[in-house]
Amino acid sequence: MRANRIHWPRIMTPTAPASEKTPIVICLPAMGVAASFYRMFADALAAATGATTDPIDLRGQGDHPDRASAGARFGYHEIVEHDIPARVAYWRTRAPGRPIVLLGHSLGGQLALLACAQRGTNADALVLVAAGTAHWRAWPRAERRRARWTVQAIRTAAALLPWYPGRRLGFGGNQPRRLMRDWAFNATTGRYRLEGSACTPEVLEAALRGVALPVLAVSVAGDAVAPAGAVDELLALAPGARLARCEIAAPAGQSPWRRHFSWARTPAPVVQTIAAWLAGQFLAPGFQAGIARHR
Repeated sequence: MRANRIHWPRIMTPTAPASEKTPIVICLPAMGVAASFYRMFADALAAATGATTDPIDLRGQGDHPDRASAGARFGYHEIVEHDIPARVAYWRTRAPGRPIVLLGHSLGGQLALLACAQRGTNADALVLVAAGTAHWRAWPRAERRRARWTVQAIRTAAALLPWYPGRRLGFGGNQPRRLMRDWAFNATTGRYRLEGSACTPEVLEAALRGVALPVLAVSVAGDAVAPAGAVDELLALAPGARLARCEIAAPAGQSPWRRHFSWARTPAPVVQTIAAWLAGQFLAPGFQAGIARHR
C-alpha cells in the first residue's frame, strides 16, 4: 500500500570500518526540513565518534517521493509506526550487534520519542536536539497569547486548504491535512495521537511512561521554537528514561528563530556534547546493545 511504503534516502555519511560498539545514528529532521540540511552536522558527528550517521527524509520532505501537493496522505502514524521502526530494522539486519541511536531535531525528536514507545522500534538510545512539544501553553507566559493565535491560524489553514502550504506560509513545509491534525492536537492539548492508528492517546501515553532508554536532551539557549517549558513537557512524557540534559549557547547575533536551526550549520558544540555522551553510553563496561528498552 502506498501509505506504508518506505523510502530509503540517498544521503549517507560513510565512515571507516566500525567496531561492534560503534553506534549507528539515525537522524530525523525537523518539520519541513530536508535531511540534506544536516549533512555538515552528520559528517562532523561521524568524524568525532566513528559512528555511522544516517540522516533520513521524513515523508513529504527532501528526496522523499510522497508529496502533500500531489495528494499523498499520511501523518504521525505512518512515520512512528512504520518508517522509523523499518529503518531501525534495516540497520539491525545490516549491522547486527551495533547499538542504534535515534537522533531527532524538533518534530523529528518528538516522533523519535513516540517511536521509542513502540516495541517494534528496538532502538538503544535517543538524542533530542532542540526538541519540545508544540503545545502553546508550554511557551513562556508572555508569549502564550501569540503562540495560541499562531497555532489556531495554522490549524485553520490546514483545515480549509487541500493541503497545508507551509513553504508559502513560512512554517513547517508542505504537509497533508492529517499530519497537521496530529500536529494541531499536540499544539492545542499537549498530548499526542496517531490518527489512523489503533494506538489511542491513552495507550500511547502508557507506553511512553514505560520507555527506559538512555536519553540525551540538548537545548539551545534562547530557542524560540523549543523553549525550556516545551522541552520539559516533552521529557515529562517519559519519566522512566535515563535522562541527561544540557544547554548550549547560540551563536552571537542570531535571532531566536534562527537559533532553532543554526546549530546544524555550526555543529561543533552539539557534536562535542553528543560525542561525550555516546562515549559514556556505549564504551562503558558491560554495555550491551538492546538492553532495557522498556519496563
